Amino acid sequence: METTAQQQANFNFRAITIADLDTIIKLYQEQKKGNSKLNQHFGLPLLVAELNDKIVGYSYASNLNSDKYQLKTYIDTAFEHYFLQENLIQKSELFLNEKGKNSAYKNLDSSITRLINWLNYSYS
Repeated sequence: METTAQQQANFNFRAITIADLDTIIKLYQEQKKGNSKLNQHFGLPLLVAELNDKIVGYSYASNLNSDKYQLKTYIDTAFEHYFLQENLIQKSELFLNEKGKNSAYKNLDSSITRLINWLNYSYS
């Protein structure tokens, strides 16, 4: 039987690209059980987790208030037992620290709103 460390070693974590958005939106809508328009709960996607070049989860930042954010994840239900949430959150924190989280995400709420408006317009 594989250990958890061996199972996790097969996952690849990387920054999200525009090409990933279609898959991310589908994963989000699967978990929300519908094809409704995106809203603030979609957040700002940051990193994806891949297994054999298939996206199985992603992390995103959402706004708590004007100065704080929280990191969350959406994981394909078939992969929830692989501890991806913890890995994605940890790697997302490192990603934000590298990008200067205090300055880059100061206007997170407006960034999320603009992204959601653009995606809803593009996918309508």
